[in-house]
Amino acid sequence: RKAHEWSHNQRLQSLHRYGVSTLTSGEDSFLGTNMVPPPRENQNAKTPGLVDVLNSPLARYIEFAANECGYGEPEIRDLLVNTVHPLFLKAKAAASAHDNPTWWQAMSSEHADDFWEAAKTEIRTLEEMDAWRVVDRTPDMNVIGGTWAFKIKRFPDGWIKKFKARFCARGDQQLEGVDFFETYAPVVQWSTVRLMLILEILLKLKSKQGDITAAFLHADIPENENVYVEMPKGFEQKGKVLKLKKTLYGLRQSPRAFWQYLTEKLEANGMKQSEFDPCLFIGEKVICIVYVDDLLFWARDENDINSLAVGLRDLGVDLEEEYDAAGFLGVSIATDPVTNKLEMKQDGLIERCIEAVGLGSGSIRKTPCRA
Repeated sequence: RKAHEWSHNQRLQSLHRYGVSTLTSGEDSFLGTNMVPPPRENQNAKTPGLVDVLNSPLARYIEFAANECGYGEPEIRDLLVNTVHPLFLKAKAAASAHDNPTWWQAMSSEHADDFWEAAKTEIRTLEEMDAWRVVDRTPDMNVIGGTWAFKIKRFPDGWIKKFKARFCARGDQQLEGVDFFETYAPVVQWSTVRLMLILEILLKLKSKQGDITAAFLHADIPENENVYVEMPKGFEQKGKVLKLKKTLYGLRQSPRAFWQYLTEKLEANGMKQSEFDPCLFIGEKVICIVYVDDLLFWARDENDINSLAVGLRDLGVDLEEEYDAAGFLGVSIATDPVTNKLEMKQDGLIERCIEAVGLGSGSIRKTPCRA
């Protein structure tokens, strides 16, 4: 809520600064005369303590569920503290909110220039991929809204990796049987990821991570589905809407369409889909796992991974090679060649959570209690 409390004048300055005056036009503008400011957060509200949480009705249900799963008394208390206590929830939410701003938060932040450049890059990429066709709006169209999703991508140690902007469709406004039909798409099981990391150590495999640029836009909208979306904020044209040709992010059918597309391209390169995990693909020399648009490759020889990457690109997959498995999904993975031990950490996330609860400048003690 606090992030929305900047004034009307600040928003106008932001619009003027970036030359997006079209934002002030239209009935759905955030700057309409009838706009009501959001309610302010009650600064005097008391945050429940740990005792309050442990004695709350919610704790009973958590204890019951934990007992059914085989947890003991000390472990149940840890579950309550780490997943339910308001201070931890507040810290996690604050750390996430800073890296995932709304349009107005992004354009009024210290990184406004970076977010605006990211937005222009996103539109340019979508146009180059022939993602849509601009058409006149007619009364018979079921036009769904669009929204911007901004993100600060970080290295596991917390340093900023890049600024990302993604224009998404409001899939929650789609009508089943009109805008979409089937939606299911799998993601890799974490047990499969852990198994591959263990094999990497035991077999001394080489690993590499890949990211597919604008992944969902590789798949086409089925011919029997007509999807119309509002123009992106900052790039509106009066009386015009977008008729999608590609599966834009946010559509209900996009994950499934992209999954089918990627499976087809991997199989065309000799990769066979596992019967135990549909996101695990095994070739003669390379193993690959897929988590939406993030890919991890393993092989004894790194050149075999490079050959597969080239083969995917030749089939139209816009694959961007990154680092080894160490930065997968923001998790830092360090291996010790002497002991063959593997350590997974998220130092950057922990530090941001500490800052969010106001303990960033606190004193450090290796043993929090007296020995």
